[in-house]
Amino acid sequence: MKRKIKEWLKRYLPAEIIGTITAVGGASITHLFSENLILVAYMGSLSEAIGFYSTILTQHILRVNEKNRDENKLFSFYDFTKIIANILLEFGPAGIIDGLLLRPFFMYVFPTVLKNFTLGIFIGKIAGDITFYLFVILSYEIKKHWKNLNTTKYGTKD
Repeated sequence: MKRKIKEWLKRYLPAEIIGTITAVGGASITHLFSENLILVAYMGSLSEAIGFYSTILTQHILRVNEKNRDENKLFSFYDFTKIIANILLEFGPAGIIDGLLLRPFFMYVFPTVLKNFTLGIFIGKIAGDITFYLFVILSYEIKKHWKNLNTTKYGTKD
């Protein structure tokens, strides 16, 4: 289990750091212009999604670029579409539920309940992360399992 946690942290922590900064930043900037906490919560959620997924996309592109460089290949449109497909498989269902429902709900409720805007946005973001990662890690592990089965069965990783 310790090995799994290290793997997940290596995979998700950089995007989480950027996502946290963009969530609190986006919500705070929106709050400067509007007292509507529903709007603030959705902008915090959207800002986090932009920070998080752009970091995930960048990590994937860098990984494929490194692999291609080792194989003396150029990064291709096919590589890009494969990255997008993998991101959608891993994050799609969890991202939709999280981004449209759970995270905005938590980012609305916690500032109201705690009577502290920044702390509430941060705690709401963490509550969203917990529910999000229950689904994402499950998707990631299932995807890895199927990839390993295909590698064993067909002798290829594609």
